[in-house]
Amino acid sequence: MKKNNFSVLMSVYINDEASIFYEAVDSVLNNSIKPSEFIIVIDGPIRNDLRDVIKYFSEDPNNNIKILELHRNYGLGRALNKGLKKINNEFVFRADADDFNHRNRFETQIKYLIDGYDIVGSFINEVDKNKKFIAKREVPTSEDSIKRFIKRRSPFNHMTVGYRLSSVINSGLYPENFDKREDYALWAVMISKGARAMNVDDVLVNATTGKEMYKRRGGLKYAVGEFRFQKFLVKIGIKNHIEAVFDFFLRFIAFIIPSFIRGFIYLKWLRK
Repeated sequence: MKKNNFSVLMSVYINDEASIFYEAVDSVLNNSIKPSEFIIVIDGPIRNDLRDVIKYFSEDPNNNIKILELHRNYGLGRALNKGLKKINNEFVFRADADDFNHRNRFETQIKYLIDGYDIVGSFINEVDKNKKFIAKREVPTSEDSIKRFIKRRSPFNHMTVGYRLSSVINSGLYPENFDKREDYALWAVMISKGARAMNVDDVLVNATTGKEMYKRRGGLKYAVGEFRFQKFLVKIGIKNHIEAVFDFFLRFIAFIIPSFIRGFIYLKWLRK
């Protein structure tokens, strides 16, 4: 197969920032190898400055951009599923509208997909909107370590993942009933069905986050969602009931503690 026979899937919505979105799209199109198909899902109404970015890049036919516009905001999971149904290549790379892909990202990862892996991710640098470094998130690299890690945390940085479309379809696409956990849920189903998985031992994406993000990940809504998600992991055979109960109570404590303490825990123990 040709090296550029792959698709990139990105979703954009009204709260994305135009300047960061521009850089995210540019980092896809100016990678060392260029996708033969770049699908941008517009998830509901968006501002004109975001439309201007899309228009600027899509006017060049060499960019191979296809636009899928949704009449309302469906949320990331459903938006991605609708985009996946429009893809024509077996190899698909996820890209976020607020993240910057390193120039060698696709070239580095696609060789592992060609070699037979179903999911390939990498490390990320988390940066703020001014590109100031916040933390590095390393993830397990081998199949065995990923299978152990997925019991308690997501073993992939979702914005770095490339996967086989056939494996995703076989797993039922992104589960749409787990807000903020759609990607984790998909990886869990894929691995439970025998998907081969790995992470590249390198940073291939700069992800725009912020210290406030860690603080926001709390409250009763997150606790309820975590309870449902732990039940899901047990149902698909990723973990047993005892592991699920233990992990739920650990997370429940994290959700109800003051936000500044939660932010400290994320940066001190869950990041580098």
